[in-house]
Amino acid sequence: MKNRFYITIGREKGAGGLEIAKRLSEELGIPQYDKQLLDIAAKESGLCKEVFANIDEKRGSKFISGFFSGIMGSLYTEYGASSGINREELFRIQSSCIMEIANRGSAIFVGRCADYILRERDNCLNVFITAKGEDRVERLLQNNKIKDAEKYTMEEMIGLLEKSDSRRESYYNYFTYKKWGAASSYDVCLNSSLLGTEGCVRTIIDILKAKGWSNQ
Repeated sequence: MKNRFYITIGREKGAGGLEIAKRLSEELGIPQYDKQLLDIAAKESGLCKEVFANIDEKRGSKFISGFFSGIMGSLYTEYGASSGINREELFRIQSSCIMEIANRGSAIFVGRCADYILRERDNCLNVFITAKGEDRVERLLQNNKIKDAEKYTMEEMIGLLEKSDSRRESYYNYFTYKKWGAASSYDVCLNSSLLGTEGCVRTIIDILKAKGWSNQ
């Protein structure tokens, strides 16, 4: 019987964190959660999913309009503020959902400050995925994640990626009191430009084996 364990994955945008989480899910036979957490949080709270999507890993309310696909409006003002729900309360609801999922068994969580939320859990491996700017842009282009890419130079796209990450960083730092992307905030940091997606997957699985947290 497998020991219960958790993997949390923080990541720079376009570094392949979600791909790595999906591959780990396949290899280890445990569920992975990314934006599914928004659906779960909305269902559990009775609030509209857009309330959670609008603040998802964003401390502020501004977006990089016209660059990345996704929700670009300020839906929080319409759905959140009008119902008296602030960002701290929404974070608490999402945190409760992560804790409930963890209570049910082993799982992989992408972002959403899961490393901090599960900080008191045993057998939790906290990983951060980074990559070169050019590689991050290429991955997003391959996955059709950049809107109107022809309007931007490589340097401009890397700059916009960094701005996107700064919002993710601000969100993480605010709610966890740690520093997003800093080695001291995680158990291991991996460079997907150096290791590739499969190399990152194999490294994480090797760590799990060494810790005795998986029978893979």
